[in-house]
Amino acid sequence: MALLLVAGGTGAAGRATAREALGRGWQVRSLSRTLPAPTRVLDGVEYVRADAASGSGLAAALDGVEVVIDTLEARRGRALRGYPLAGRRLLDAARGSGVDRAVSVSIMACDQFPLRYYRSKVAKEQVYAAHALPTTVVRCGQFHDVLGSLFERGERFGFLPILPQARLQPIDLSDVARALVDAAQAPAGGFLLTAACGPEVRSMRSLAGAWRTATGSTARVVDLPVPGRIGRSLAEGRNLMADAAFGTVTFEQWLARRAIARADPRG
Repeated sequence: MALLLVAGGTGAAGRATAREALGRGWQVRSLSRTLPAPTRVLDGVEYVRADAASGSGLAAALDGVEVVIDTLEARRGRALRGYPLAGRRLLDAARGSGVDRAVSVSIMACDQFPLRYYRSKVAKEQVYAAHALPTTVVRCGQFHDVLGSLFERGERFGFLPILPQARLQPIDLSDVARALVDAAQAPAGGFLLTAACGPEVRSMRSLAGAWRTATGSTARVVDLPVPGRIGRSLAEGRNLMADAAFGTVTFEQWLARRAIARADPRG
């Protein structure tokens, strides 16, 4: 099988994608600004250092690559401001290196919410849509891991924050990876926007309840109402897409797997 590059391959989504691609017989190279600690290395993955934001190291990282899967992330500050440009630099370098196609992960309904983080996702999607290289963007539902981190942080202060009007289709990272590698293996040509969400539509209240049950938490569930356009979009379910129920792992199954992993003395 040919060589696949996972940009952002040391992050949570990137690691899951690299693991999925290895399982399907791809040669896998991981691109990141820093190399992973020895305990975070996946057997069979080649790790290289490069920076899409500056373009440094991209040509060498892309040498011999057939397909790029972009799981790069930016949350704040300069990285967030430069996020779309980093996507363009990665695509330009990929085309210059003879890459056949590129796939990027994005967020379900990111164009429905006027948040800076979501606007950066839309801007990067537009970069992918306009590029000469054949590209696919896979919009995914909220990751189980992100919800878990939200509840875990709130629990430290004795409460689980929820948006009372919000319903979500949370998805497991293994299912995200499966959707991305599926897209990488599909015939190339033009631009394609697809979606992959979890197997269930759930209220945030029910997800918080599942967390409390699984973890034995006594933290209070606290409503954080969201007014304005964002609140209306959530109430109207604009972040949902029943036809995109691609995932197979439920939030409860993720919680059970998380408990087993944390109980393992090997980490």
